[in-house]
Amino acid sequence: MKGLIIKDIMCLRKQLTVFAYVMAAVVCVSVMYVLSARFGNIALAGRQILAENQMSAIDVKNLAALALILFMLLPIACIGDMANVFAADGKAGFYKICGAFPLSLKKRLLARFLTIYALFGIGVLIDLLLASVLSALTDILRFREFLGIIISSASVMSIYSALLIFFCILLGYGREQYAQIFSLLSMAAGTVLCNLKKTKQILWICLDIGYGKDMEPVAMWGAVDFIKQKAYILFLIACGVSILSFAAGYFIADRKRGMI
Repeated sequence: MKGLIIKDIMCLRKQLTVFAYVMAAVVCVSVMYVLSARFGNIALAGRQILAENQMSAIDVKNLAALALILFMLLPIACIGDMANVFAADGKAGFYKICGAFPLSLKKRLLARFLTIYALFGIGVLIDLLLASVLSALTDILRFREFLGIIISSASVMSIYSALLIFFCILLGYGREQYAQIFSLLSMAAGTVLCNLKKTKQILWICLDIGYGKDMEPVAMWGAVDFIKQKAYILFLIACGVSILSFAAGYFIADRKRGMI
């Protein structure tokens, strides 16, 4: 199984190179951003917005926090995409010989899941180091909130990767792009179904209809607060989706005579 993990990582070597460049850029830009938000032009712009009553202090702080959330998401998001592994295996004809390996189908599938989660673990460790630096330079977010953002980001990407592996197995080699689309659509559909009331409110606002008599005002920054404070919910969802995707992927791969 160790050899399969190394093989999968080698298939992602181009993305790992991109990850190194992105990580260097994120460190530089995020440090400059928090310094500017505390002493520079961003801090000055925030004070002007407050003076002109264009936004509340909470809105200004949450906008700054949203930028830091994106900084935390980038290293984890770009570190690995299992679609490239499936595409490389298809081009090399790996599926034709994998059945001859002295490893069961379950272990071959487990190796694929372990590969992507190990890479996410590397991204999380680097994010933790970055968060310790940023939390010391800014009062926008505390380290505890940074930790919540990192766990939420890793959980979201784990959900996407688990669904991607499942759809790649379901659709077969050569259809990795469709698997990516279906994974994103499944996540979007799940988000909408879990937040029907808020989705309805947002649609009303977008259509400029108004709130209505029986509707509460939309909590604009509810998603940001959720990411910072309730990361454990996303973590539990990611664990559940991963287990279900592994079980469903194993069942389909077994029906396809070990195609992985």
